[in-house]
Amino acid sequence: MTPDEARHLLAAYARGRADWLSRTASTLQAGGVWLVGSLATGADDEWSDLDLIVVDGQPVLDGSPLTIEMPANGPADGGYLGAMYDVAGLPLWVDWYLWPSHAAIPREARLLAGSGTPGTLDLNATLDHLGRGRPGTPPDPDTFALAMLPLAAKHVARGNHETAAAIVTMLGAQAGTNVAAALAAVLSDLNSNHPAAALVRRHLDVVRSIIGGCTATA
Repeated sequence: MTPDEARHLLAAYARGRADWLSRTASTLQAGGVWLVGSLATGADDEWSDLDLIVVDGQPVLDGSPLTIEMPANGPADGGYLGAMYDVAGLPLWVDWYLWPSHAAIPREARLLAGSGTPGTLDLNATLDHLGRGRPGTPPDPDTFALAMLPLAAKHVARGNHETAAAIVTMLGAQAGTNVAAALAAVLSDLNSNHPAAALVRRHLDVVRSIIGGCTATA
């Protein structure tokens, strides 16, 4: 993949992300759908994932090749699901926060559908105030690694090499001096037949093509 091809694919992904969000928010059956995270605050870039709060509703998981349920990431009376989607041939990660109607909405949230009023605390402080769910069964290691690899690659692309190296170490590998190469090595050890593997591989290829490799000390 050439750098120009990679940039073209990344631009298509950013457009597709906006289209996916618009379609999904308009069709969700919920009391309210709120956008949080970098896209809600205007701090987003072409690599950004989506963070959605769904009040009294359920996430849209049709077509997702990878999902992870981690109740401790969401409110005690709700839940949390992470899901990957194919958008323009790249993995779009969505953090779904399942929100009870009685709970305050984080102050930075932006309403996409339904109704409601943001509170005075940000997302993390709101979750701490509400209380988080109990830890559930740990996800399958390969599934977890496939979810984390695009996140680490995103940090590489942004120049956050130490954060990316920490993720590599968490996945049980040595980051060494080339984090991008370490990510590829982690992927090569995973189940290549997993439905999400091709998306993750393409994401890593895009990052490597655009940045031309990177070096960082773990």
